[in-house]
Amino acid sequence: MSKSLTARQFTPEDREALLAFLGRVYAADPRRGNREFWEWHYLKNPYTKTDDLPIWIALDGEKIVGHLAAIETEVKVGRGTHPTIWILDLIIDENYRRRGIAKRLVEFAEEFREIRLGINTHEQHSPELLESRGWKIVTSIPRYTRVLFPGNAFFSGSGPQSFLRKAANSFSSFRRRAIEQNTARTGEVRHIERFDEAADALWEQASGLSSCVAVRRSAFLNWQYFEQPNKRFDVLGVYSREELLGYVVLYFRAPNAQGIVEKAAISDLFFTAAEVADDLLNAALKFAVERRIGRVVTDMLGKDAEGALTRHGFFKTKSPLLLMVKSAVSNDLVLEPSQWFVTRGDSDTTIFETPNIITS
Repeated sequence: MSKSLTARQFTPEDREALLAFLGRVYAADPRRGNREFWEWHYLKNPYTKTDDLPIWIALDGEKIVGHLAAIETEVKVGRGTHPTIWILDLIIDENYRRRGIAKRLVEFAEEFREIRLGINTHEQHSPELLESRGWKIVTSIPRYTRVLFPGNAFFSGSGPQSFLRKAANSFSSFRRRAIEQNTARTGEVRHIERFDEAADALWEQASGLSSCVAVRRSAFLNWQYFEQPNKRFDVLGVYSREELLGYVVLYFRAPNAQGIVEKAAISDLFFTAAEVADDLLNAALKFAVERRIGRVVTDMLGKDAEGALTRHGFFKTKSPLLLMVKSAVSNDLVLEPSQWFVTRGDSDTTIFETPNIITS
């Protein structure tokens, strides 16, 4: 990094300057610099210590010219649980690039926790930087799609598209009826309005199904899916009496000008057994059919979950997402793709999706 530039960890006194920087460099995506969103994202995370945030800034004098931000979580690796960071945002002012700033910010992040994770694409150019620092690309994260209403998925406009939409939607009606007729076999499907101790018990029971998986306890799940500003997630759970056997998190995009929701996403899926995963996916698809969603997509890595998706008519599509890891522990596990369970909600894909609650 050039001698005229400095880098250090963020302090609370930097907040206004950082928000101004984010507003400037993300002019096309103003939510990144929105105060309410930023405070939820970095200050209200249940793992966060507000006097020790995983955010680092680069400065030219007193002017912020670069920024790396991560969120804290925990990852279970083997039988142990380790404090971890997911690197979510690395951006340098375009007038200060190629001066070693990004490399220096990554060095700071690497010193913060012993396991560091990232979801990246080659279009972001960060995989090359991280690989030069010893990070490894573990694998690409598969993307899966299930088309429910082809017309709504691919002909969502007005005018002539409305006729194409009606015709295309009629083609898959028999498949939708099959979804609607299926019933849960392992328990009762209920809407979840808040995660509680039943979710904590589910984590203790189901976490052993994967060697490497982000911890899913109620406080973190509530923060991510029920407290995020201007977003509504729909959560369905399968219960045996009061025991939670698994849950699925759905995110429906806002309707377009024609009142059509082209796409919904499965943000998270967690379960005790393959049969429970089947019931959850069928409940999710049934809910999507009721709302006439064009297609349902998800990004998911894990043999059991991917098997369930395939059984329910999801097909793989091209995915740019790369799981990257730099770890000081258990590299025999964390660098092996077959040991991981990762969902869309584990990365920034869900966090940075366009809000579906429109405010004036």
